[in-house]
Amino acid sequence: MPITWRKRLAVVKMETTYGQASADMTGATILEVVAMEGGSPYAGNTVDRERMRDGLGAFEQVNTGPYVERTIRVPLAGSGTKGEAPAYGPLLRACGLSEAIDTTTVGSESVTYAPVSDAFESLEMWWVEDSQQQHMTGVRGTASITTDSQGLPYIQFQLRGLYQRPEAAGDASVATKGAQAKEIPVNKQNSQFSIDSKPARLSSFSLDLGIEYPYRGLVNYEGIEITNRQVSGSANIEAPDLATVDYFAKVESHSGQTLVPVTLTHGTTGGNIVEISGQQVQLNSISPSENQGIMHYDLGLRFLPSAAEDDDVSITFT
Repeated sequence: MPITWRKRLAVVKMETTYGQASADMTGATILEVVAMEGGSPYAGNTVDRERMRDGLGAFEQVNTGPYVERTIRVPLAGSGTKGEAPAYGPLLRACGLSEAIDTTTVGSESVTYAPVSDAFESLEMWWVEDSQQQHMTGVRGTASITTDSQGLPYIQFQLRGLYQRPEAAGDASVATKGAQAKEIPVNKQNSQFSIDSKPARLSSFSLDLGIEYPYRGLVNYEGIEITNRQVSGSANIEAPDLATVDYFAKVESHSGQTLVPVTLTHGTTGGNIVEISGQQVQLNSISPSENQGIMHYDLGLRFLPSAAEDDDVSITFT
């Protein structure tokens, strides 16, 4: 029987001990996924087993440290309930973010994800393809957010995990489908965007956590380690006249740098509102572009931590 492409699931579960596999999917979460890229189920550094010989031809190739790479795209939306984490919360936690759930104030419940610089979490993932699955452990990665006006927003996760050979699919019925509200379009009715506390007419916004997460294959150890983070992004906005906002003055860095807050709030219904915010953002580039005959600026964004550290960016669901 052929393996059907549409019959695929991404199932995740936080690890309590790094790299330790669960016996089955009990307690795991089935994600609502926009797209699952095939990725590389058998990645790793390879070397040729070379020999001196008279004839020409290729040599055997050896994988010196196998691991798995997968890409998942999920809707940028909340769980639908204030104070309840979205289904893909474990993926955010595996990308070097902490999860803080506030349910103390009725009506103001929230779930906030913010960067950390140590004590990184990890997850295990079942990548199910019809009748077969690949069970990965020690999974960590990075994430990027894309929002285009008049489009649906999403988060894309690039993940790396420890290799196990694919096997017959397990029983996914013991896992639970995660709470996931429907994503809504980015537009005037649903979204607000500001730079330096001033509204900007936004065409598109992107954010990249910039996590470095190499595979480490050593004697007596293998794992995926988070070693660096540089959060960046971009915003395409309608260009205002200089009297309204002088973005050139904000971008200039030759005689000092200007750091400003940048905030995108998307959603209007409690349980499905997400705010992406950086309080110390450097606008590091500006490039004019044309949009429907109107001048726009493409602004490069660098999200910087303050002296308190680990506050480069926050993603808050309310």
